[in-house]
This record gives sequence, structure tokens and C-alpha cells, in this order.
Amino acid sequence: MPQISHQNLQTLLKQVKWNDAGLVAAIAQDHQSQEILMLAWMNDASLQLTIETGHAVYWSRSRQKLWHKGESSGHQQVIHDIRLDCDGDAILLQVEQVGSIACHTGRRSCFYRTLGDKGWEENAPVIKDPNDIYHLPSKD
Repeated sequence: MPQISHQNLQTLLKQVKWNDAGLVAAIAQDHQSQEILMLAWMNDASLQLTIETGHAVYWSRSRQKLWHKGESSGHQQVIHDIRLDCDGDAILLQVEQVGSIACHTGRRSCFYRTLGDKGWEENAPVIKDPNDIYHLPSKD
């Protein structure tokens, strides 16, 4: 990641087209395989922290707070490149996915369902039970 001055960082943040809620869509992609891992949302603070720390930080719409990817699971995303699309309204994060799991379901990618003849079909295995990832009590 390049080192960016505070002044340049503020200029970069102004070039993003934030939606009415002050958010921008952020796609996380594996920097080596190019696999799409997940889509999340960023606000200006989370994008700034991502740039400054070199680790993905998102805005949790459900919890209304900053979400440091991997803070509870350990599955951080180390930033290799950040790209802004042609319209300025979407961010692409090229990342190294620590622990090989990006999805809260315990799968590598959140895009594990494919449209088939009978509807959505799961096409990727659970790598690790989410109860084990998040230390939740068993449902048994």
C-alpha cells in the first residue's frame, strides 16, 4: 500500500461518490485467484482506516458501527490494492484473505449460491462451522 499524506487522503475521499446514506459498495477480491469473496459497505471513516492500516474495515449497516473484518473471527483481509470504479461509486479491494474464510457462513466466499433449474443451489462447502468461528453455543 502506498503511503498517503493526510491532505491527499482527504482529496481521495472526496472523489468517492457516496450514496445518500454516506456509503459506497466495496467488493473484496482475492488478489491472487481473483475470486470475488464478498460485498460490504464502507463510509469515509472505514475507507480511511482501511487505507491507513492496510486491513479491511467496513461499515456494518445492521450494527451501525465500524466493522474491522476479522475482529471476532480472526479472518482478516490484508489489503494489496484498492481501486475505484469509473463512476466513483464502487470500491474494489484486492485482498489476502487470512484463514481462507470470508463469509460468516464459514465458506470461502459469500457468493456460494448458483442459479440452477430448481432455484439457488449451494456450490461451495462450509470450511468451518460458524459456531466454532464465533464461539457460539451449539444448537444441539
